[in-house]
Amino acid sequence: MTLRDDHAFEQRKATILAILDDLGSPSLEDTGKAGVLRRFQVEVDVAAAPFSTDARFRYLEWWSRDGRGWRLVRYHYDYFDRVHRGRLAYHRHDLAGEPDLPHIHCEPSGRPLSAPHFRSYEVDLIEAHEEFAALYASGRAIDCAGLRPIHPLRVD
Repeated sequence: MTLRDDHAFEQRKATILAILDDLGSPSLEDTGKAGVLRRFQVEVDVAAAPFSTDARFRYLEWWSRDGRGWRLVRYHYDYFDRVHRGRLAYHRHDLAGEPDLPHIHCEPSGRPLSAPHFRSYEVDLIEAHEEFAALYASGRAIDCAGLRPIHPLRVD
Protein backbone atom coordinates (compact mmCIF):
# COMPACT_ATOMS: atom_id res chain seq x y z
CA MET A 1 0.00 0.00 0.00
CA THR A 2 1.07 3.53 -0.72
CA LEU A 3 2.55 5.69 2.01
CA ARG A 4 0.26 8.68 2.53
CA ASP A 5 1.28 12.00 4.05
CA ASP A 6 -1.23 13.86 6.24
CA HIS A 7 -2.63 15.85 3.31
CA ALA A 8 -3.12 12.76 1.11
CA PHE A 9 -4.76 10.96 4.05
CA GLU A 10 -7.25 13.82 4.52
CA GLN A 11 -7.99 13.89 0.78
CA ARG A 12 -8.66 10.16 0.76
CA LYS A 13 -10.92 10.52 3.80
CA ALA A 14 -12.92 13.28 2.06
CA THR A 15 -13.27 11.13 -1.09
CA ILE A 16 -14.54 8.15 0.92
CA LEU A 17 -17.06 10.33 2.78
CA ALA A 18 -18.33 11.80 -0.51
CA ILE A 19 -18.81 8.33 -1.99
CA LEU A 20 -20.68 7.04 1.06
CA ASP A 21 -22.75 10.21 1.33
CA ASP A 22 -24.60 9.05 -1.79
CA LEU A 23 -25.99 6.13 0.26
CA GLY A 24 -26.99 7.92 3.45
CA SER A 25 -25.39 9.76 6.35
CA PRO A 26 -22.00 8.20 7.06
CA SER A 27 -20.49 8.32 10.53
CA LEU A 28 -16.75 8.80 10.83
CA GLU A 29 -14.16 8.23 13.54
CA ASP A 30 -10.51 9.12 12.98
CA THR A 31 -8.43 8.63 16.11
CA GLY A 32 -4.72 8.65 16.82
CA LYS A 33 -3.54 11.07 14.15
CA ALA A 34 -1.10 12.63 16.63
CA GLY A 35 0.28 9.21 17.64
CA VAL A 36 1.99 6.29 15.96
CA LEU A 37 -1.16 4.22 15.32
CA ARG A 38 -4.21 5.72 13.67
CA ARG A 39 -7.65 4.11 13.50
CA PHE A 40 -10.04 5.19 10.77
CA GLN A 41 -13.66 3.98 10.78
CA VAL A 42 -16.54 5.00 8.56
CA GLU A 43 -19.92 3.35 8.20
CA VAL A 44 -23.28 4.04 6.67
CA ASP A 45 -26.66 2.36 7.00
CA VAL A 46 -28.91 2.25 3.94
CA ALA A 47 -32.67 2.19 4.38
CA ALA A 48 -35.23 1.94 1.60
CA ALA A 49 -38.05 2.62 4.05
CA PRO A 50 -38.18 4.46 7.38
CA PHE A 51 -37.28 2.39 10.46
CA SER A 52 -35.52 -0.30 8.46
CA THR A 53 -31.92 -0.97 7.59
CA ASP A 54 -31.44 -2.78 4.31
CA ALA A 55 -27.65 -2.74 4.38
CA ARG A 56 -24.66 -1.57 6.38
CA PHE A 57 -21.31 -0.71 4.90
CA ARG A 58 -18.56 -0.59 7.55
CA TYR A 59 -14.92 0.14 6.87
CA LEU A 60 -12.12 0.11 9.47
CA GLU A 61 -8.47 0.74 8.82
CA TRP A 62 -5.43 0.85 11.08
CA TRP A 63 -2.50 2.98 9.92
CA SER A 64 1.00 3.16 11.35
CA ARG A 65 3.17 6.28 11.35
CA ASP A 66 6.07 5.71 8.97
CA GLY A 67 8.36 8.73 8.92
CA ARG A 68 6.29 11.65 7.67
CA GLY A 69 3.42 9.52 6.39
CA TRP A 70 0.98 6.74 7.15
CA ARG A 71 1.17 3.10 6.07
CA LEU A 72 -1.93 0.85 6.10
CA VAL A 73 -1.26 -2.09 8.42
CA ARG A 74 -4.68 -3.72 8.84
CA TYR A 75 -8.24 -3.42 7.55
CA HIS A 76 -11.80 -4.73 7.91
CA TYR A 77 -14.17 -3.90 5.03
CA ASP A 78 -17.64 -5.31 5.72
CA TYR A 79 -20.95 -5.37 3.86
CA PHE A 80 -23.97 -6.57 5.84
CA ASP A 81 -27.03 -7.43 3.74
CA ARG A 82 -29.94 -7.06 6.20
CA VAL A 83 -32.59 -8.01 3.62
CA HIS A 84 -31.10 -11.43 2.80
CA ARG A 85 -29.23 -11.74 6.12
CA GLY A 86 -25.74 -12.21 4.73
CA ARG A 87 -22.26 -10.78 5.10
CA LEU A 88 -19.32 -10.28 2.76
CA ALA A 89 -16.04 -8.90 4.06
CA TYR A 90 -12.46 -8.29 3.07
CA HIS A 91 -10.05 -8.35 5.99
CA ARG A 92 -6.29 -8.09 6.37
CA HIS A 93 -4.76 -8.93 9.73
CA ASP A 94 -2.90 -11.74 11.47
CA LEU A 95 -4.86 -14.98 11.19
CA ALA A 96 -4.04 -18.36 12.74
CA GLY A 97 -0.34 -17.70 12.96
CA GLU A 98 -0.06 -16.10 9.51
CA PRO A 99 0.98 -12.45 9.67
CA ASP A 100 -0.89 -9.86 7.66
CA LEU A 101 -3.10 -12.30 5.77
CA PRO A 102 -5.71 -10.86 3.37
CA HIS A 103 -8.85 -13.00 3.47
CA ILE A 104 -12.59 -12.98 2.82
CA HIS A 105 -15.48 -13.71 5.17
CA CYS A 106 -18.55 -14.84 3.27
CA GLU A 107 -21.81 -15.70 5.01
CA PRO A 108 -24.56 -16.44 2.51
CA SER A 109 -28.21 -16.14 3.43
CA GLY A 110 -29.85 -19.21 4.91
CA ARG A 111 -26.91 -21.53 4.33
CA PRO A 112 -24.26 -22.86 6.68
CA LEU A 113 -20.74 -21.56 6.25
CA SER A 114 -18.59 -23.79 4.09
CA ALA A 115 -15.44 -22.25 5.63
CA PRO A 116 -14.74 -19.41 8.05
CA HIS A 117 -12.11 -17.78 5.84
CA PHE A 118 -11.53 -17.67 2.10
CA ARG A 119 -8.47 -16.75 0.04
CA SER A 120 -8.12 -13.16 -1.03
CA TYR A 121 -5.64 -10.57 -2.19
CA GLU A 122 -4.93 -7.01 -1.12
CA VAL A 123 -8.03 -4.83 -1.62
CA ASP A 124 -8.43 -1.07 -1.32
CA LEU A 125 -11.40 0.38 0.58
CA ILE A 126 -12.83 2.08 -2.51
CA GLU A 127 -12.42 -1.10 -4.57
CA ALA A 128 -14.22 -3.15 -1.88
CA HIS A 129 -16.98 -0.55 -1.60
CA GLU A 130 -17.58 -0.56 -5.36
CA GLU A 131 -18.08 -4.32 -5.24
CA PHE A 132 -20.34 -4.15 -2.18
CA ALA A 133 -22.42 -1.26 -3.56
CA ALA A 134 -22.92 -3.05 -6.89
CA LEU A 135 -24.09 -6.17 -5.07
CA TYR A 136 -26.48 -4.11 -2.94
CA ALA A 137 -27.83 -2.25 -5.99
CA SER A 138 -28.42 -5.54 -7.83
CA GLY A 139 -30.75 -6.80 -5.08
CA ARG A 140 -29.03 -10.20 -5.23
CA ALA A 141 -28.14 -12.13 -2.10
CA ILE A 142 -24.51 -12.73 -1.22
CA ASP A 143 -23.17 -15.82 -2.95
CA CYS A 144 -19.93 -17.51 -1.91
CA ALA A 145 -19.66 -19.72 -5.00
CA GLY A 146 -16.21 -19.69 -6.47
CA LEU A 147 -14.42 -18.64 -3.30
CA ARG A 148 -11.58 -20.89 -2.22
CA PRO A 149 -11.27 -21.74 1.47
CA ILE A 150 -8.01 -21.17 3.28
CA HIS A 151 -6.74 -24.65 4.23
CA PRO A 152 -5.47 -25.65 6.61
CA LEU A 153 -6.12 -22.96 9.16
CA ARG A 154 -4.26 -23.58 12.35
CA VAL A 155 -5.99 -22.50 15.53
CA ASP A 156 -3.58 -21.03 18.03
